[in-house]
Amino acid sequence: MSNSIKLRGLLVLFCLVLSVLALAPTFMKDSLPDWWNNAFDPIHRGLDLQGGMHLVLGVEVEKAVESRLDSVVDQTESLLRDEDVIFKRIERLGNDRMVVTVYDAKAGSEVDALIQENFPNMEPMTLDASGGYIQKNYRFSDTEIANIKDYAVRQALETMRNRVDQFGLSEPVLQRQSGNRILIQLPGVEDPQRAIDLLGKTARLEFKMVDESADLQQALQGNLKPGTKVLYERRVDPMTKSVTENPLVVFEKTALTGDLLADAQVRIDTRFNEPYVAIEFNAVGAQRFDQITAANVGKRMAIVLDDTIYSAPNIRERISGGSAQISGSFTEQEATDLAIVLRAGSLPAPVKILEDRTVGPSLG
Repeated sequence: MSNSIKLRGLLVLFCLVLSVLALAPTFMKDSLPDWWNNAFDPIHRGLDLQGGMHLVLGVEVEKAVESRLDSVVDQTESLLRDEDVIFKRIERLGNDRMVVTVYDAKAGSEVDALIQENFPNMEPMTLDASGGYIQKNYRFSDTEIANIKDYAVRQALETMRNRVDQFGLSEPVLQRQSGNRILIQLPGVEDPQRAIDLLGKTARLEFKMVDESADLQQALQGNLKPGTKVLYERRVDPMTKSVTENPLVVFEKTALTGDLLADAQVRIDTRFNEPYVAIEFNAVGAQRFDQITAANVGKRMAIVLDDTIYSAPNIRERISGGSAQISGSFTEQEATDLAIVLRAGSLPAPVKILEDRTVGPSLG
C-alpha cells in the first residue's frame, strides 16, 4: 500500500515538474536558454487573451481584371510586331475590352488567329471603325473573369499571409470570407497604423521611361501625347524632412515590373548614412533589365511604386547583373517595411479597409 502511495506521489510530482517546464516559456521566455524554448512551445494567446487588431479588407477584384487585360494588351502588341501583322493601334477600352484597329480584313483575320492561339479565353467582336478601319474587339469570357477574380482574392490572401509572417506576429488569423473579403486578426500588435500601412499597400513596383521631350506645362494642363501620363516624384529634404512632389511625364507602358524580383533588402548609404532598399531581379528580370538599360543609355528611368516616383535616375551605362536600388530619404522602418512588401509580392488588386477595430483582452 505504501509503495503504491509513493509511486502515485512521484507521478504527481513528475507531472508538476513537467508542467512547470512546459509553462515557463510562456511567462519568462526571454530569460530562458534557447534549448528550453525550443523544447517547449509557449502558449499562443489570441485576441481574447491579449487583445490586438481585427481587420476586414475588401479586394477590388475589378481592378485585377483591368490589370490582367493590360497585361494581355502588352503581350498582344509584342506578338503582333513579332509576326509582322500591320495594325493601326491597340488599346484597352473601358475595363473589359481590348481593341485592335487594323486597316483591312486580311489583317483582321491574322489578329483573330493570333488571339485564338495565344489567348483562347478572349471572345471576339468585330466592329467597323470610322475612316474605313476595322476594329477587332476582344473581351474575357465570363468564366475567365470569374477565375481572375477568384485568383485575385486567393493571391491577396497569400500575399497578406507572407507580409504578416515577416512582421513577426504570433498566431495571426487570416481567413477568406464571402464577398471578396479577407478577415485578419493580429493578436498583440503594438503599432496598429504600421500594420495597416503594411497590409494595405498594393506595392506594385514598375520601371517606366521618362519622356524627356514632353512639354511639362502642357502636360499639367491635360495636353498629353498618346501613351504618356503625369506622375509625381517624391522628394524628402534631408534636413527638414519635408516632402515635396515634382511632376514628371512618363510613358504609360511599363518597361519592367516587380513581379520579376528575387530579393529586396535594406542597406545603408555610407555617403549620407541613410537606408535604401537594394533589389535583385531573377534571371528573367536581370536579362530584361540589361536589355532596357542597354537600349536607353542617356535617358531617365523612373522607379515607380504605387503610382509614386521614388527616383528617376539617368542611365549612364548598360547595367548587367540585375541589381538596382530604391532610395527616397526613408526612415529605417519605412525601408524595412518596403523591403517586406516587395519580398512578399505585390497585391494583384488594391484593397480597402471595410472594418478596423482594436480589441482589448476579454479573458484573463
